[in-house]
Amino acid sequence: MTTSLPRFAVAAAALLLLPAAPSLARNPCVTDAAVEHRDCKAECKEDLQAAKDACLDRDHACVEVCRAERSECRDASGIDAAISACNATLYQARKTCRETHPAGSPEREACIDQAQVVAFSCRDDAREQAKPLLKQCRKDFKLCAKGCARNDPPEVAERKQCKLDAVVAYKVCKTACREDFQVAKDACKKRDHACAEACRADREDCRQPVLDARDAARAQCNADRDAAIDTCRSLYAPDTPERDACIDQAQVDAFRCRDDAREAARPGLQACRAAFRTCVQACPPPAP
Repeated sequence: MTTSLPRFAVAAAALLLLPAAPSLARNPCVTDAAVEHRDCKAECKEDLQAAKDACLDRDHACVEVCRAERSECRDASGIDAAISACNATLYQARKTCRETHPAGSPEREACIDQAQVVAFSCRDDAREQAKPLLKQCRKDFKLCAKGCARNDPPEVAERKQCKLDAVVAYKVCKTACREDFQVAKDACKKRDHACAEACRADREDCRQPVLDARDAARAQCNADRDAAIDTCRSLYAPDTPERDACIDQAQVDAFRCRDDAREAARPGLQACRAAFRTCVQACPPPAP
């Protein structure tokens, strides 16, 4: 849809100045389509796991038991509950920031930024606390899964290719689920699917340069973090409070940097979404 891109880009730029569209009431038809989409993706994942087990010539039912035990081990580590608590605290802190400071003010932005840094440190601490047990969970899973082997495992090259093929099939499966979901949504909203797909293609063309710039900025943030951590390791002895504090600060700085990249990309992505809504709302009903 190269011919429609200029119009779409102009619309995206113009819609930056418009307020966000009000949320629409949930459509039961779309809800059903979303449930089917979720189930479809779950089947894709199950097929992937079965295929990977077959690549290693392991009994799939046996490995599924190992996966269930790994999941229980992860639950016992408390990592998910701890991260949920960090996120809940962040939610409340953001709410307080919005209630305390006017919209668009530097004070609100600074308040939210600080809340996000605190939440990042909270999640990082939770991961550090759970790391030894999670490492043991992974080790136990590997031992358990190896016990599910039926015959001699395939050669390394054959095993790798088999896994690559399984991943490709998984991606194809998810793409098909997504396409079915989009067709179903378009039908629910009585819009011509080909027209809506053209709007989606235009949206992707609009989003891509914004995402490329964001990803490049994030990559630089991570490169700077890694360099800073290397410096910390060269300056301070292992397992010392000084090294830990230095590395923590490098990670916080990288989080701030990535958050800035996300914030910089937000207006462009919002414009692309708004222009997509305008485009798809103009689509005619499907042909009888």
